[in-house]
Amino acid sequence: MSKKVLIPRNGEQLTENYLTKKGYTIVEYDHELDADFMGKAADVDAIVSIGHGYDKQTLESLKQLTIVAGMGVGYDATDVETAAELGIWVTNNPGSNAITVAESTVTDILLLSKNAYQASQALEDGHWNIKRQTMGFDLNGKTVGIVGFGHIGQEVAKRLVGFGVKILFYNRSEKTSTYGEQVSLERILTESDYVSLHVPATPATHHMIGAKELRMMKPSASLVNFARGSVIDEAALVEALKSGEIRSAALDVFEQEPLKKDSPLLGLDNAFLTPHTGSNTIEASQRMALGAEKMVDQALSGKRPDFAVNDPK
Repeated sequence: MSKKVLIPRNGEQLTENYLTKKGYTIVEYDHELDADFMGKAADVDAIVSIGHGYDKQTLESLKQLTIVAGMGVGYDATDVETAAELGIWVTNNPGSNAITVAESTVTDILLLSKNAYQASQALEDGHWNIKRQTMGFDLNGKTVGIVGFGHIGQEVAKRLVGFGVKILFYNRSEKTSTYGEQVSLERILTESDYVSLHVPATPATHHMIGAKELRMMKPSASLVNFARGSVIDEAALVEALKSGEIRSAALDVFEQEPLKKDSPLLGLDNAFLTPHTGSNTIEASQRMALGAEKMVDQALSGKRPDFAVNDPK
């Protein structure tokens, strides 16, 4: 009897039936961790996860599970220690979406620099002669500070140099780059015209951008977040945007997802918001799906997965 793998619907199409060709039985789901999903997950050997967290109670209920293979990079919402105690591998997919998220980051920096969202909205509202009120800024000559210089941060820097910007980057460990200068977080905040966040969600990065840090930024500066919502104190950011302490923000991730319909962020005309779609392209989806499925095959074949983030006992 073949081993059973639970994957997102149409996931096998993204990988040209990678797991099917290897003889696994495929079960598809529509919404991760809902009642239908949990019913299907009861007797599967592996789960390809689109990014939802697996807590202690959920993991303990999945008696046959060998691996939760994340399609993305983040795994902060999953109880990896409990998983290890239960003999369950947890894996992620480093680098799989780096190029895509970097492109999305540059897109948002450009939107903020040109006030493109406000100009588009003005036209939708019937205001053609709005140019003076929506004048933007050249990106050329500006300083971009990149917080977190891993796969994504480095790809962002690589793409921005062609715009004639000065790049500063902050990273916990020492790094060298032909694209920018490694500096302190304080210098990033005080000197940058655009601060772009690309750090993982950890206790050390929780609310690393709060009221104090926002006050350090220039009033003309903008904040971009494609990392995790928890790295920003959202309430402090709302106040900074309302008061003009900083000029604008572009956010793809939030402290609570989905973003509540009554979130104060939704009422701000200097905040450009997207629903966690920074890696939402066909190419990235293909890389992420295939990477996760390779981790499944390794684990179910008795091997240590290449990108394990825990060590089952």
